[in-house]
Amino acid sequence: MGYYLIEGGKPISGEFAVRGSKNAALPILAATLLAEDEVVLENCPLIRDFYLTLDILRELGCRVELTGRTAVIDTRQIQDVKIREETVQKMRSSILFLGALLGRERKAILGHPGGCAIGERPIDIHLKAFEKMGVEIIEEDGLFYCEAPHILGYHIYLNYPSVGATENILLLAVKAEGVTVIHNAAREPEIVALVRFLRACGAEIYGEGTPSIMIEGVKKLHGAYFSIPFDRIEAGTFLCASAMTGGELYLTGIEKNDIETTLEALVKTGCQFNMEADRIWMKPPKELKSGFSLVTGPFPGFPTDMQPLMMSLLTLAKGTCMISETVFEARFRHADELCRMGADIVIEDRVAQIKGCGGLHGAEVFGRDLRGGAALLIAALAAEGKSTVYGSEYVERGYEKIEDALSLLGGNVRLME
Repeated sequence: MGYYLIEGGKPISGEFAVRGSKNAALPILAATLLAEDEVVLENCPLIRDFYLTLDILRELGCRVELTGRTAVIDTRQIQDVKIREETVQKMRSSILFLGALLGRERKAILGHPGGCAIGERPIDIHLKAFEKMGVEIIEEDGLFYCEAPHILGYHIYLNYPSVGATENILLLAVKAEGVTVIHNAAREPEIVALVRFLRACGAEIYGEGTPSIMIEGVKKLHGAYFSIPFDRIEAGTFLCASAMTGGELYLTGIEKNDIETTLEALVKTGCQFNMEADRIWMKPPKELKSGFSLVTGPFPGFPTDMQPLMMSLLTLAKGTCMISETVFEARFRHADELCRMGADIVIEDRVAQIKGCGGLHGAEVFGRDLRGGAALLIAALAAEGKSTVYGSEYVERGYEKIEDALSLLGGNVRLME
């Protein structure tokens, strides 16, 4: 198990160019299977999950070339429709290959997806939608055997605006016969990015970013050039790190509308912002303030991925804040670790009460998921003394060399493997 060594007390300040989005890049990589020509993706995030997804494409027989942040993917020589169980267990987003393979080859074999242990994330919502669209599914020995001789358009009503289900249905529907409408669709910026990529390849899709998305099936998709949009969670992570440590931060390459709820929460703590085109400047207050409530929810609500980072920040804010986690029931696993650093947090069911503790101290703590690990890392930056944050392999799934970026911005962070 890798870990980070952090010496706290140094402001995180300066200028940082936000990298490409993990949550946008992974479904777009799966979507390249639908293109019958070469695809070029720019601004790719060089993170562990991105490399794992490229490995899946290679295992299926695709040609993949990565130069810097540009990936060239040619799926024309695809040779397989089965994704190895070991690969699937490493990454939740591998489930998206089910829709892509069915759309491309009309069959797919896939195991139960893995990922961070942040609560139940059932895939039945995906499978029920697929069956309505003509997919035959047999589960045997932990594998899903799926075939779709004819994929038919259908009106799909989601009981929850699931991001993964919306993405998977999109991937299947673009090659279906007729029209598919996803009602109560997820509205996250990553959904918009996937639709724009598919449209660049020739798909006919309307309504992205709204609760209803209409897809007119096409017979063929071509290649495209596409740039992965910025990572709104990485942007929020660095803003929280800067606010906690008292530094001023300039972020470039962002879209304000995509991080508006995060900015609103930071404004409530006393942070000041100035926006210029795709650039934002943040100045934290001398003393962070609390006394408000946050409730996570689907976009445009407060993002569940930002909840652990905001909890870290609020441990230093004067007053009391309540955070209600409505998306994942096991997403407070980092709270006990923050308390080992001196935080005052009480959890009752899916509500956390955070009282400002005045200051954190260094400790040995364990990150058990991607965002929880990042939350502990930025807490250590603001803590007095030295800290060890175990579980770097989780953090590396979604952040590209975060230790280097934070060190360049004034922090003292080392990755030990």
